[in-house]
Amino acid sequence: MTMVRASALSGYPELVTELGGDPLALLGRFRVHPGAIDEPQSFVAYASLIRLLEKTAAELGCPDFGLRLSTRQDIGILGPLGVAVRNCRNLGEAMQTASRYMFVHSPAISFSTEQHQDRVRLTFRILLDRVGTSVQVTELSVGLAARTIALLSEQPQTLVGVRFSHARAAPLRVYENYFQAPVAFRCAESAIELELSALALPIHDASLELRDLAEDYLQLHHEAPGTPLSTRVRLVVQRSLGTGASSCRDIASAFALHPRTLQRQLREEGTTFEEIKDHARAELARGYLANRALPMAQVAALLDYSEQSALSRSCRRWYAKTPREVRDET
Repeated sequence: MTMVRASALSGYPELVTELGGDPLALLGRFRVHPGAIDEPQSFVAYASLIRLLEKTAAELGCPDFGLRLSTRQDIGILGPLGVAVRNCRNLGEAMQTASRYMFVHSPAISFSTEQHQDRVRLTFRILLDRVGTSVQVTELSVGLAARTIALLSEQPQTLVGVRFSHARAAPLRVYENYFQAPVAFRCAESAIELELSALALPIHDASLELRDLAEDYLQLHHEAPGTPLSTRVRLVVQRSLGTGASSCRDIASAFALHPRTLQRQLREEGTTFEEIKDHARAELARGYLANRALPMAQVAALLDYSEQSALSRSCRRWYAKTPREVRDET
């Protein structure tokens, strides 16, 4: 059963009550405990969420229920993913981060960034078979994405177009008032469109330290479907180099594994911890050596070498050049 964070229903009880409905009865019908909505680590079945929103919209006679619910939510419903997105440097980086880690919110949905000529399209997809009508959850998700983009960019009219794969459920003016952009229906996909230049819009008050911490958490505690352990180990090693905590024991501890277990699982994937760490050092070394303001001893320390001579030996092995020769050619 594919799940989604219960925070996806944030604001649901209040909105249903305002519209004259009984939120407890509706939630109970789909076996959603009301208290789960405010619990950061609670999840509900994504298929149940879809059916709940469709039934709610129908029984309350509110065809734009999903859009209305999106106005009561913000990026905070995404938990650690929201922290990472909120603290990116610009809108393009935020969209890429959301696309990369959306599976943490739910493996049943994806937002992918695609370029179409002079526009960029943030496309929403439901990765479930036989879910039936999903108008409300699609409009909730696309509406929340548009709201988030406006909040991050501080530009109320960033969008240049909105597309839905389903037929129009409410009057056209409802959609145009919400998105402040042309809205089309019965399209090949559901998506938001922006000018390509919008990707460079800065996110003010972003903290790169908070972003890095949130991404570290996501990488360590949430495995993307199909992501090999060796890939996740490489990412953690790259972030750990220079901290003095990049040994096999340190990295194994980060994954709650015994070092021997980590090595065994890596061997099953055709590699070793030492090979991964060596490749990570080689990838980072060129960038450090290109920075002429960094003394060689500091470059060695940033790569967690105890002596500068170890850096020299590695450079000869990687590049058949000394560190000085690598620096001179960059």
